[in-house]
Amino acid sequence: MIDKPKREKTMSSKPCRSLKSRIFRALGILLGATALATSLSSCSAVSSLKSAYEGEPFPQMPAPEIASYVLDLSGSTYPTAQLSALGSGIEEFLEGQSLGNPFSESPAAPRGLSIQFITKNSAQAPRILLVSAGTGGRLYEFITQKMPNLEGAIQLWDGLIAARTRIWQNAALQGDQTECANTVIEMLGRQQLLPEALKVPAGIICEDSKQTAAALKRLQEFVENPGIGMGSDVKGAIDASLSNLVNAKVESRTARLTLVIASDMVDEVSLALRSRLAELELDGICPIAIQDAGRASSDYSSIEVVIVGARNSKIDIRTLDKVQEYWTCYLNQIGIRNVTQRSDLSGF
Repeated sequence: MIDKPKREKTMSSKPCRSLKSRIFRALGILLGATALATSLSSCSAVSSLKSAYEGEPFPQMPAPEIASYVLDLSGSTYPTAQLSALGSGIEEFLEGQSLGNPFSESPAAPRGLSIQFITKNSAQAPRILLVSAGTGGRLYEFITQKMPNLEGAIQLWDGLIAARTRIWQNAALQGDQTECANTVIEMLGRQQLLPEALKVPAGIICEDSKQTAAALKRLQEFVENPGIGMGSDVKGAIDASLSNLVNAKVESRTARLTLVIASDMVDEVSLALRSRLAELELDGICPIAIQDAGRASSDYSSIEVVIVGARNSKIDIRTLDKVQEYWTCYLNQIGIRNVTQRSDLSGF
């Protein structure tokens, strides 16, 4: 429920108050002010038609937030623990909050999420798009074009978020888009638009929910049975994710970009980190990482990197410390300065 800002009543003249008083005495009953406004007083009836948001412009939709999660399925990690570390973050994206909310007291951005995998050859692993930030943008465009006032826009947006949260979990509705749209319209209840007009946002909600459910099923199936060689091509997965995020930046120049990596980061395919770092002390690792990174082919400076569950590993702690130092220097060299580590994504 969104708290609406308080507004002064637009009409409260003394003649209206006097008229109300006389009617109260004549009828001898206690009526609510709203009932009087709509049925007994002509000047109060005009007041009741005034929206608390009349004349207010629609707020702008915040810039989208686009994330790419990388999940490590290699033998050096505990894949179930890595997936669990990402779990809370994934769940938040799957719910209706991914649509964003430009009308809330603290406007929320639409959010997009894709999943990459670390395998023996990460370029061969699928990229699974769980939710698209574009869905919130499409709904916002519809509302700004069709809704007559801000009050109606807020009501409809709240209804769409609630519908998105419920519909994506209903497999029966995902198979019948017409029935799904009708269900969403019924859930929306009374709106300022007729049911015929509401078919457009309802269709968008149903399509988005169906795609998310299918993507989540594909994710679960791949984790249970990847069907490709397992290994530790960390660099390949990072390269693929960075490329996708750069492409997203082209589509939305103001987008906030985040790369979340659930891995111990021990690359033994492209970089052979365990053997190369084995005899080095910490202070000798950065030069190697800088040399490996070279010059970045794109501008990655706006990308935030979060490394999650780096200790969910079968590798010894001393090696993990060296690997952490390596990747910090590597990422800094290609222009990514905002690098943090977390045990999981709770509250992220």
